[in-house]
Amino acid sequence: THSSHSTMGTRGSKEVKDKPVVLIVGGGYGGVAVAKLLDKGAAFNVVIIDRKNYFLHNMALLRATCVEDWEKKCIIPYTKVLKYGSVVQGEVEAIAKDGKSIKVHGEEKEIRCDYMVVCTGSSYAFPAKVAEVDATSVPGKYSKMRQVVNAAENITVIGGGAVGLELTGELSHYCSKKNITLIHSGETLLNKTELSDKMKAKTLAAVQALPNVKVMLGERVEFSGLQSELKESSVSYVEGKRELTTSKGNKVATDLVFFCTGTKTNTNSFKDNLPVDEEGRIKVNEHLQIEGCETAFALGDCAAIGPKFAFLAMQFQAPVVNKNIRALEKKKALSAYKKGPALMVLPLGPNGGRSQLPMGIVAGNFLTRTIKSGDLFTANTWGDLNQDIANPQSKKGALNRRNSLQSLEGALKIDEEKAKKILEEGLGKEKKVEPGQAQT
Repeated sequence: THSSHSTMGTRGSKEVKDKPVVLIVGGGYGGVAVAKLLDKGAAFNVVIIDRKNYFLHNMALLRATCVEDWEKKCIIPYTKVLKYGSVVQGEVEAIAKDGKSIKVHGEEKEIRCDYMVVCTGSSYAFPAKVAEVDATSVPGKYSKMRQVVNAAENITVIGGGAVGLELTGELSHYCSKKNITLIHSGETLLNKTELSDKMKAKTLAAVQALPNVKVMLGERVEFSGLQSELKESSVSYVEGKRELTTSKGNKVATDLVFFCTGTKTNTNSFKDNLPVDEEGRIKVNEHLQIEGCETAFALGDCAAIGPKFAFLAMQFQAPVVNKNIRALEKKKALSAYKKGPALMVLPLGPNGGRSQLPMGIVAGNFLTRTIKSGDLFTANTWGDLNQDIANPQSKKGALNRRNSLQSLEGALKIDEEKAKKILEEGLGKEKKVEPGQAQT
C-alpha cells in the first residue's frame, strides 16, 4: 500500500525523498566519510552504491593471513552507516561525461543525480584486499590462506612498500618459527612514497631488527614465470618449494612467495568518460571537482591528488567535498583542498612499527602500537559505520529501513515494492542469485 506516504507522523523521521540526490560511487573509507557528512541534517538524499554488500576494513586485513577469524573483524555491515540515506549494492559500469548519471550493470535505465562523488578507490591482490562481492565468501578465502602460511617454512615477500612491510611484520610476529625474506628492488624501503629519509631509514632498521626476517635491497626477482603460476589475477601468492634467483645472482629458498608490488586504481567505471592522468586517476581542480564537471567530485585513491592513503580521503578530502556540495546548493563560494604533509602509521606486527607524524616526527614502537598496531583501527572503524564490533547489526531497525526505502524511492523514481527489492537484492539483480553462485 502507498497510504503510508501521506502519514508522515513518524517521530524523528526527516524526509529526504524530494531532496537533491547525491550519488556516492564506491563505499570505501572516503565514500563512507563523505556520505555520512552529507547525510547529516537530511538536506540531501545520499545514496552509496558499492559492488560489495559489506564494508571492507582493508587497513586491518593482512593480520588475517595469520590470526584465526580476524577477517570477520574487517567485514562490517552497511546497515547503520546513514541515518536518512541508503546504501545499495550494484556494479557501476559507466559514469556519464557530465557527472550527472551512472549506468549500473543489469539496469536498463541510467540513474540520474544532482551531485556525484566518485570514490572507487584502488584494488590490491588478495590477501591485502579481497574482491568478493558477498560477505559470506570472504572467511573461506582467509582460512585457506592461513593453511598455506602454516604449511610453509620459508616465506618470501617481494616489494618493500607499505603492504609488503606490513605483511612482513605480521608474519614475523605470528609465525616466529618461519624464515621470512623481504626482497625489494629499490635501494631504500618505501622509495615510491614522499616520506622523509629519516622515516625510510628507521623503518629499515626496524624491519632488520625483526628476529626472523632478512632484507635484500636493490634486488629484483625474475617473476614473470612465477606469475604465470598465479591461479587467478586477484591473488598475489604462489606456493611450492623453489629457489628464486635475484638480479644480483643471490639464491633464496622459498615455499611461499607473496607479491606486494602495488595498487591498481579502480578505473572501469570512468576510464572512458572522465579526464584522467597517466596513472588513470581522475583529474580534479582545487575544490576536488572533476575537471569539466561542476557538480561531480572525486576523492581518495581514484583522484589525482597526491599519495593513496585512505585516512587523507576520510579526514581531509571528504570534509572539503561535503562543504562544497552544500555551498553549490546555496550558491556560495567553494573551499579549496590543501594537500597536507606526507604522513604514515606503519604497523610491523601488533607490538610496534614506525610512524611519520606531523612536523616530520618519526615515532617508534610505542606510539605506533598505541595509534594503530594493537587492533589496526578495527573498533574505531566499526564505530565509524555506527556499529559495535561486539554486537554487529546486520538487519536494519524499522525507522532506518523506512528512511532507506524513502531515499531509494526518491533517488531512483520507483515505488516502495521496487525499493524493497533493491534494498534486499541490490541493483541489476532481476533474478535472485542462488547461494554459492558468484554474483559477478
